[in-house]
Amino acid sequence: MSYAMDNRAAKGTALYTRKLVERLLDDDRFEWCLVHFERVDDPLYRRAREIVMPKLRLPAATRFVRTMLFFWKYRHEGFDIIHWFQPRLYPFFWLAPACHIVVTAHGAGDITAPGAFPLSRRIFNFILKHFNHTVDALIGVSEFGREEIIEYYRADPERTYAIYNGGGEDFHPILKSEAGRITSKYGIVQPFILDVSRLVPHKNVDAVIRAYDILRTDPSRREQLVIVGGPGYRHEETYALARRSPYASSILFIEYVPQEDLNALYAAAEVFVFPSLNEGFGLPVVEAFASGTPVVTSNVAALPEIAGSAALLVDPYKPDHIAGAIGRILSDQSLRASLVEKGRARAKQFTWKKTAEETLALYHSLAESIRWSGR
Repeated sequence: MSYAMDNRAAKGTALYTRKLVERLLDDDRFEWCLVHFERVDDPLYRRAREIVMPKLRLPAATRFVRTMLFFWKYRHEGFDIIHWFQPRLYPFFWLAPACHIVVTAHGAGDITAPGAFPLSRRIFNFILKHFNHTVDALIGVSEFGREEIIEYYRADPERTYAIYNGGGEDFHPILKSEAGRITSKYGIVQPFILDVSRLVPHKNVDAVIRAYDILRTDPSRREQLVIVGGPGYRHEETYALARRSPYASSILFIEYVPQEDLNALYAAAEVFVFPSLNEGFGLPVVEAFASGTPVVTSNVAALPEIAGSAALLVDPYKPDHIAGAIGRILSDQSLRASLVEKGRARAKQFTWKKTAEETLALYHSLAESIRWSGR
C-alpha cells in the first residue's frame, strides 16, 4: 500500500516507505504491486504493477470507501501479502484480498506521543488496538517500538517483529569548507548547532531553545542554533519562545531541506542535538552519525537503543543537562573526535538494504506458510 510515500517527502513514514520499496523491487522472486489513491510522477511506479484505487468523491470518508471498493474489485486476485507501511488502517481492513496482512506500526507513537490528534487518528488507533489479531505480522522499527506495539496495541508478541530502519548509507562526511556553499544558501553563519525536528511537542524543540539560552550565557559560545523542520501542533509556542530568547537573532528556523542539502547541514554542524521525548527509531540520529557529526540525544524511548555508546545521552526534560552536553562537545576536542568515530561506525549498522532483507525474510516465512497450507 504505497500511498504512504506519495507527495510526502518530509515525513518519516514516507521516507521509510520509499527506501524500503526501492529495495524490495530489486527482488524478482515476488510479483510486486504498488497500490495508491492517485497517480503521481514517480519512477518507482514504472518498476512494478501499479494499481490506482477506484475513483470516487464523497463529502466524507472518501478514502475509506475507495479502499473498500479496491478490496471488492480485486477480491479474486488472491494477493499473498498486503503490507501497510503505517499504522492507519481503515475499518474492515481485514477484508483485504490477501492471504496475509503485514503492518509496519513503527512503534506506538500515535498513542503515546504528547499532543492533540484528530478524530481520524483516534479511530485508526482503536481499529488497530482491537482488531490486530487479524494482522499476521506487526513490525516495530526497534525493540523499543516492538515493545510499545505489544503494550499499547495489545498485540501478540509472537506476531510482532523488530526490524530496524536504515539511513546510514544515504549520508556521508563532507568537509566543512565544501559544505559552506550549502549552509550559506540557507543563511547559516558557521559555526552552528543543529536540530532536525518537526515543530510538534514530542520533538521537544522548546527544550533545545532553552538549552541554547543556557549555553549562550557562556560568553565564549557564539554558535548559531539552526532548527530544520516544518510547523506542527503548537508550533506557534515554539516560535514565540525563540522570539523571547535574548539570542533570538542567532536562532534560525528552516522549514524543509532536501536530502542532498541536509547531508551538508549535518556535516557542517558542530553538534547535532535531538532530545526527543518519543521515538520509535530516531532516524536523524543515524543520519548525523553517518555525516560525521557528534550527537546529543535523549536517554528515553528508542534513542538509547539506536545511539548506543556513540552519543551523549541526556535527560530531555532538563535543558541544563542538554546545554551541558553540548558545551562538553564544543570544548573537548578529544570527546568530539571519539563520538565522531563511534557514530560513523554505529551508522553502518543501520542500512535500508538490511531493512529490506529482513522484511523479505518475513515475507518469505509468510509465503512458506501459504505453500504448506495449500492456499
